[in-house]
Amino acid sequence: MSVKQTKSGKWQVEVDRKGIPRVRKTFDVKETAERFEREYLAKYETKIRIITDRRTLLELVDIWYRYHGVNLSDGDRRRKNVERMAVGMGNPTASELTQEMFLTYRYRRTQKDADRVTSKTFNNQHGYLNAVYRKLFKMQVIDYDCPIADVEFIKLQEGQTGYLSHVEIDILFDLLKNHPRNESVWWIAQLCIRTGARWSEAEKLTRKQLHNGRVTYVFTKSKKTRTIQLDTGFYNELIAWAKYVRPNDRLFKNSINVFNVVVRQSELRFPKGQMTHILRHSFASYFIMNGGSILSLQEILGHSDIKMTMRYAHLAPDHSIDAVRFNPLAVGGKIGGLTANVHQ
Repeated sequence: MSVKQTKSGKWQVEVDRKGIPRVRKTFDVKETAERFEREYLAKYETKIRIITDRRTLLELVDIWYRYHGVNLSDGDRRRKNVERMAVGMGNPTASELTQEMFLTYRYRRTQKDADRVTSKTFNNQHGYLNAVYRKLFKMQVIDYDCPIADVEFIKLQEGQTGYLSHVEIDILFDLLKNHPRNESVWWIAQLCIRTGARWSEAEKLTRKQLHNGRVTYVFTKSKKTRTIQLDTGFYNELIAWAKYVRPNDRLFKNSINVFNVVVRQSELRFPKGQMTHILRHSFASYFIMNGGSILSLQEILGHSDIKMTMRYAHLAPDHSIDAVRFNPLAVGGKIGGLTANVHQ
């Protein structure tokens, strides 16, 4: 019994058991205090039982990978990320991971370690760890919620998405075109900037994914197959270049390292974390600036959430026009002595 009478004559409940949140409350009536204690313990009955599950976090990650992660396009990468987190936190018993343990690790990885990561990168890893717990709970492998489900992600300052100017595009593609030992890199970059493809999607293209003036991307990040029209001249040149490639064979060799080297040699300054992705951003940015529909762009890029596509909305020619049409002075209002003089 954790209900005790205090010197003031009131009744205090103090629950301090491993596996459930600690609580201390004071009541005027003993029966009320006892009822609160019973209801509180009943509420966290599941959390009391989890102590019997002694599997470590690494063990759960292994189970998650075998049951689910192995079927994801980026499952191996996720597994390695979460395994590193588990080791970094001392590989605790998975059911006993605490918010304090996680936050201590987060501070070290983002602020102290020699190879510390950015807040955005850690947020991604945080999401991977949450997903492991959620999936195993849904599959009834574990019977408790994610211990860090209530930990908020690091709030990030939203930055403007970068894109290449026409001059920078010319400089970059001249250097790629003239690379002496790798023709693939130019073609891959061309596909990325012409269709908004991710580098890996273009790099792994097979011959049969080119058809009727179009390119079809499969095994994409969103699991959606996307087919995009290509400029006729470019399509014909690509078909001619790949004329001896068999239908199921890849068109290009791995070239991302070559691209990175060329960018460094070019002395172009790309936004941090946007090396090959700057091509996709550039496609999307010019698509909107040239009057393209945000919904069409969502389909082309394969975004499952329109919020991702909306990052480019501010580039639309008429993006800010409503600020002129509907501000307080637009209809002849008078604020601070200034009268509207807006020509519609």
